[in-house]
Amino acid sequence: MTDAGDAWSALAERITTRAGEFGTYLHRPLVEEQAWGGITAESVAERLGRIRSYMNVAKTELDSVCTVLRACGEELMNQQDLLKTALADASGAGYKVADDGSVTAPTVDTAHMAPGDVGMMHRDQAARAQEYADRIADAWRGAQAADKAYAARIKLFTDAAERCAKGDWSRLLMELATVSALDNELLTRLGMPDAKAPADAVQSWWSSLSPALRAELIQNHPEVIGNRDGIPAVDRDRANRTYLPILLDSLEAQYAAASGDEAAALKDKIEGVKGIQQQLDQDREFRPYLLGLGAQGNGRAIVSFGNPDTSQNVSAYVPGLNTKLSGHFASADVERAWNVAQMAHDKYPGTTTASIVWLGYDAPQLDGFTWSSTEVTREGDAKEGAPAYNSFLNGIRATHESGSPHVTAIGHSYGSLTVGQATQLPGGIPADDVVLVGSPGVGVDRAAHLGVGADHVYVGAAENDQVTDLTAAPPGREYGGEKRNWFGTDPADSHFGGHHFSVAAGEDTGIVGLVTGNTPAHSIYFDPKEGGNSLYNIASVVAGHGEAIKTTAPR
Repeated sequence: MTDAGDAWSALAERITTRAGEFGTYLHRPLVEEQAWGGITAESVAERLGRIRSYMNVAKTELDSVCTVLRACGEELMNQQDLLKTALADASGAGYKVADDGSVTAPTVDTAHMAPGDVGMMHRDQAARAQEYADRIADAWRGAQAADKAYAARIKLFTDAAERCAKGDWSRLLMELATVSALDNELLTRLGMPDAKAPADAVQSWWSSLSPALRAELIQNHPEVIGNRDGIPAVDRDRANRTYLPILLDSLEAQYAAASGDEAAALKDKIEGVKGIQQQLDQDREFRPYLLGLGAQGNGRAIVSFGNPDTSQNVSAYVPGLNTKLSGHFASADVERAWNVAQMAHDKYPGTTTASIVWLGYDAPQLDGFTWSSTEVTREGDAKEGAPAYNSFLNGIRATHESGSPHVTAIGHSYGSLTVGQATQLPGGIPADDVVLVGSPGVGVDRAAHLGVGADHVYVGAAENDQVTDLTAAPPGREYGGEKRNWFGTDPADSHFGGHHFSVAAGEDTGIVGLVTGNTPAHSIYFDPKEGGNSLYNIASVVAGHGEAIKTTAPR
């Protein structure tokens, strides 16, 4: 079944390749080149566009056939595992299983047993025999149900082929709609907790599966397994490395037929995915783990340097304004996580650290750079991202081999607001320490309100970082004796509390730099050269040595 599914998948990929070539060499040139125009060109362009859409539908339908076949194979494999386990348990206890599934208890010499003991033994044997028989019957019924359900789904495609052969394409997409939720349906039947379930429930479910079934799910549903909190890091990494070329092929196929803003957004994601692949391919001291990847919104990516399931210390850095899955993210933001891992290792070699960059939300995007933009002055993106961030951190704790890693939440720029919002959710943020750098405010007025204790909050603000000086009131005006930023009291202000660590002043580009987007001081916090003591201070907190930071006076 799974081999057949792979064959259909290979056919679907051939369609993808041809559709991409069709868009690149025929459709897009006709649409975009100025030399072509008039009614005839418009008619041809419309016709070519429609043909390409049919090719995409064909590819999707072939993929759906693949999905049905693979899912059927996985379901049958699951029932086989249940059956094999039941048979092994019965055999190990001395019970015999007939071909029809009936179970016979072992013969015991009762000559020297009291009548009451004999009766009790027979009752116990009968109960155990029935238990084994029920388990065997359940596996058999599960296999029969799977056979019937998936045969019905396959018949949808054979019926569709017969209709299309006769020229009836009117219900072309019905089969796709029928199987569109098949992945989730299969995983649900295999016991996977729903999307709202806590990470520890997902971890318990995953550990209950046989190694063979886990390997099948990683191979056939990588985009689901690789992005589910509660799945161990090694398995998420394996799934996402499997998914990466699939996602890249999909993005490139879409890009071949896109134009304008859509094409620009797809190009960013393509460059981001390729950049992440380059990070994975580098030979570095700390192995990178790809813990998340997706094209939804502005793109998703989670990269860890070091295994968060085995490291004593784990940090998760949330980037901010204008961050998206792009070439810049794959180089600059991923490199920041690497710098933290490297510094923690160099300064504290006696401990192990995993440093993560978490792009699991849509950060505000600015066309040009203006902090008066209404989008960047709103909390919506941070509030939407906060639950996903907490879920990820809960997943780290659920899959950690000791269950109690030292976890540090790091927020930079608008990402500090996302961290701040995460601390206000029911149950608080599942972190031990919070680090805020380059922050325009975190949604609360005091470090103590972040829920980890003011003594576990660390703030870094470069003197010439204009983003940390974004007053909500006119320049020079104070409110209640404290400086107010867009999202509450300035974390660098003395009234906020927490520990304030030293950072290099950075280049001063003034208000003109803020308006034009030339804010070099806002990007130095993770830089081992330009940031002064900043990276050392961040790494000290991450490594569990907050007492070692080099402090500075708050504003």
